[in-house]
Amino acid sequence: MLSFEQIKEYLAQRFPLLMVDRVLEVEKDRRIVALKHVSGNEIFFLGHFPRFSILPGVLVIEAVAQSAALLFAYSRGGPPAEGHFLALGTVRSMHFVRPVLPGDSMRIEVQVQAQVPTGAVVDAVVTTDSGEVARGTLVFGLARTPP
Repeated sequence: MLSFEQIKEYLAQRFPLLMVDRVLEVEKDRRIVALKHVSGNEIFFLGHFPRFSILPGVLVIEAVAQSAALLFAYSRGGPPAEGHFLALGTVRSMHFVRPVLPGDSMRIEVQVQAQVPTGAVVDAVVTTDSGEVARGTLVFGLARTPP
């Protein structure tokens, strides 16, 4: 549905924190399914953990947040207006079931629970070939970039 190059048009994040490789499905204002392929060459594996590399949980949350930002930008025809960005305000809940390892591909499904013009609440489920790895609820709000 959206290639890596198209994703970069919607998100401000870049290497090493661009956490979405491809969008498989998108329903405007409703849901998105995205992929992140986790390579053993990712820079964060240098310290987390050198003898048993696992994807840090905060980066699983970041992948969910970027997927949600993509959904909202796609639904509105582009990223927020100049001087604004969609900010992750609260992680209401996030339950980690199993680790994400090098070689895994995360399938990130985000569904809108509630939405207003300046924010939204989403539910997310992250899976790999091994099954569910995380699930949670996140809250977003439209913010201004600092002067």
